[in-house]
Amino acid sequence: MLRPEDLADELRANAVAGAAELSRRAPALLADFVAAAPENAALARRTRACVALLAQARPSMGAIGQLLAYWAASFDWSRAGFRARALAHCDAVRARADEALRSTVETARQRLGALPPGSAILTFSASTTVRHVLDGLPFALFASKSEPGGEGAALAARIGATCLADGAARQSVADMAAVVVGADAVGAARFVNKVGTGPLAAAAGECGTPLFVVAESYKWLPVSEPVVTESAFETVSNSLATAFLRDDLFIPPRSV
Repeated sequence: MLRPEDLADELRANAVAGAAELSRRAPALLADFVAAAPENAALARRTRACVALLAQARPSMGAIGQLLAYWAASFDWSRAGFRARALAHCDAVRARADEALRSTVETARQRLGALPPGSAILTFSASTTVRHVLDGLPFALFASKSEPGGEGAALAARIGATCLADGAARQSVADMAAVVVGADAVGAARFVNKVGTGPLAAAAGECGTPLFVVAESYKWLPVSEPVVTESAFETVSNSLATAFLRDDLFIPPRSV
């Protein structure tokens, strides 16, 4: 039988994938647990415990916990046919998260599409959601290298953007038509993203360059300021964002 602790450790150990990928991975891990566990009177209790452990694995990526909270709140916990229904629900929630990504990307691309062709756009870190938004748009794309880690360089290579050192990226903000970043969680007052987002957002605000935060609706938490427990992340004031671009598929659920 799979141990929930080991599944949670997989989420903790992944230092490459962002919140969009790991959030969608979490229901798959839950499905693995349910499929391997004995189907008896204790399965519901063990499943609920697994949901809680996975939800708490990466507090800085509040999107993981929020998507699992949605899973738990929208699931019928009755015993009859529990395993089959739980597995089907994992698939359904993952499909809904995929649709949230598609809808968010479409919303963001429509908003950016109002910019003149050839406009310069800067991004930071390596958000999967932002990558889908920017890839193929008729703009001059720039990516801040995003140290420590430098994942912006890999994003730049993937979407054909010019990679800039972080200091140079901040200095170039005035020449950009927009700055586009992702988020690992969004609260009522602050959002979470890779450390270094705050100075870039502040630079954009100082020179009047629009800052767009692209974040699927399941990344929105019913708190003012999301928790940050990892040094690679920081919170940034929502007031620095020109707009948050998102879908409307998920309603904030009650806690797990």
